Amino acid sequence: MKKVIFSTLLFLFAVVLYGQSSKVNTAYANYTHAADDLRNNELNKAIESLNEAVSNIEPATLDPKTSIKSKTWKYRGNIYSMISGIETMREKYPDAIQIAVDSYSKAMELDTKGSDKAEIMGQLKTIHDAEFQNGNDAFGEQKFDIAINFYKNSIFIFESMGLVDSVSYFNGALAADNGKFYDVALENYLGAARLGYQDVYCFNRAMIILKDQEKYDEAIAISNEAIALYPQNNDLIITQLNIFLAADMFADAEPEMEQAVIDKPDDPTMWFALAVVKDNLNKVDEAKAAYEKSLEIDPQFFNSNLNLAILYFNKASKMIEAANAIPAKEVDKYNSAIKEAKTQLSMAVPYFEAAYAVTPNRSILMDLKEAYGQLGDTENYKRVKEILDSE
Repeated sequence: MKKVIFSTLLFLFAVVLYGQSSKVNTAYANYTHAADDLRNNELNKAIESLNEAVSNIEPATLDPKTSIKSKTWKYRGNIYSMISGIETMREKYPDAIQIAVDSYSKAMELDTKGSDKAEIMGQLKTIHDAEFQNGNDAFGEQKFDIAINFYKNSIFIFESMGLVDSVSYFNGALAADNGKFYDVALENYLGAARLGYQDVYCFNRAMIILKDQEKYDEAIAISNEAIALYPQNNDLIITQLNIFLAADMFADAEPEMEQAVIDKPDDPTMWFALAVVKDNLNKVDEAKAAYEKSLEIDPQFFNSNLNLAILYFNKASKMIEAANAIPAKEVDKYNSAIKEAKTQLSMAVPYFEAAYAVTPNRSILMDLKEAYGQLGDTENYKRVKEILDSE
């Protein structure tokens, strides 16, 4: 009796083993049927076959015998890879890409002879290319949140292959930036930058995002990292300056900008940046000198012309305000103060005119009109007024 029972147990054990092995083969058959259905444009049949494939392959991945076979995991990867390419199945299987990649990785781990490696790597490359193209398509349709996930999958797939996808980092950053998902954009910009892809642009944009979020310490850390790589890049230096200015860290910015003009003495932008810092530190004479140096190098440098004009204009305005506070009986003192104020105001005018010649705008005209009015320059006052009235 015991022998019969033992034989029966062996038979049942064999049935269980065969059952799980059979499920692997059946899952593969389901997969091949689905492939045929897709070639014949029979999408519903393909979906049905793939659902059956999932129901057959999953138990096999849990069984002690079939779960140690690379074939089980390769088939599972194939099944979920195909599912990931069918849009209507993504909702039911949102982790299809993750499952496919993990399955292929497990298959290669178990495939000690490496006989399936080329096939699996080819399959991973195919999924990657499909996800990347889907990302581009979604981006083109301005479905930025969807594009982000496709690019994320592209990155993940390449990483599983021991590769890096710098373009997907960059495209993912652009998609996130356009969609206003700034934390994701920041992560991807830095990912692309540190891979050396469009790195100046990516570092610069990351710095701006952090500045706009008022994360000044992080922004400065990134700016230091970027400028260490590209110490002569104007865009990075100016963005760093803007971070210092936004954070009211003028004292911190001063030595940076002083070094910048030493490194690039013939660059008007660097002298302008130094002037802005000195201006905000109320070092007026040093600011003037730096603005003037900038204009000595490039007389048409708009920002230096405008800022220097504003510097003189604001000083004149304060002097006029102070003069108006002088008691009426102190006529000589008042006249002397007004004369000094007009001297400052007259010094602002040519810089306003130079700035307007480069970039005409109404605000400059309004300041010029006021300046000419205060100076009693009727001819130029009328000229500027006519321009304003004609706009």
